[in-house]
Amino acid sequence: MTTGQGMVGIYDFSYAPYALGDALTWTMNVNIGAADAGVETVDQYLVIDPSRPASRYQPFIDEHNYVSVIDRLFPAFLCSPWLRSLKLIRDAPTFNLFLLRDVMRRRPMWPSLWSHLRRRLDFISHRRINRFYDRNGTLPWLAAPRGYGEWADDFRRTHCQGRFVVALHVRQGAWSLAPAALHRDSPWPEWQAFIEEIGRRHPDVVFLMLGGYAECDREAYRLPNVLIPRTMGFGLGHELALVDHADLFMGSSSGFATMATFCNIPYAITNIEHRFAPYAGVPTGARHYPFGGEHQILSWETETRKLLLDLFEQVRPGRRAA
Repeated sequence: MTTGQGMVGIYDFSYAPYALGDALTWTMNVNIGAADAGVETVDQYLVIDPSRPASRYQPFIDEHNYVSVIDRLFPAFLCSPWLRSLKLIRDAPTFNLFLLRDVMRRRPMWPSLWSHLRRRLDFISHRRINRFYDRNGTLPWLAAPRGYGEWADDFRRTHCQGRFVVALHVRQGAWSLAPAALHRDSPWPEWQAFIEEIGRRHPDVVFLMLGGYAECDREAYRLPNVLIPRTMGFGLGHELALVDHADLFMGSSSGFATMATFCNIPYAITNIEHRFAPYAGVPTGARHYPFGGEHQILSWETETRKLLLDLFEQVRPGRRAA
């Protein structure tokens, strides 16, 4: 690769969602654009118009609360290992000047200039990602958010003490600050029974429960083989770094599962919506993504204790691929 002028990534919240999984999928697409263009640096623009801070699909985000929403999501945009700069711009004329300069320099962009002007962004599908993998046999993987990697190593040494670390996320949107898509929630009692059984069978395993503080069932705090980073004062950036540095990810289909998918660790992703299959480029019920390995398993069923135990035994031998 040559440094050149670098890749440009544009994420305009007036038509792109405030969503962890979509932000990470966008980052992977920016990485792919950089790899295809033969450059090794990425410059990102996050664009927010305070008078129209969100798309019509997220009407609960408005001029009064968008700052707190972007503040919580911001670390998701730090996961490209090629990231050189990130600008958060709230003035349209200022952004247009940056954009004009980059267009004049013929810099590669995602989305393309034409797509941005039409307010179009494929923020959910794996189509472009799968095509890149078909051509190259690998992907430009995500990494821990910039500045968080060493912290994650220290956390493991201090709190996990050599144990097998499972990053865990059980989707419980009904308890979140902004409940949405509640049909995607997973049954916590089944997950709890699974965690307790793993504690009996594998005392060397520790689970790191991820997600908003309000989303954790109070029973989770009493489980001796569970650590909850949010109760220790940590946030999203720390959690994404812990996913990247974990031995295994298990959890519902969610933004954290997207991080595991694109940082290339062993995983078992559960409760995947059947209607997501066309966007992922796989048939409903597929065991792997096209770029997934032996210890990177998809499950399209609602979780049960038995299913989770079976999945754990199938993916635990795996380690991070080279």
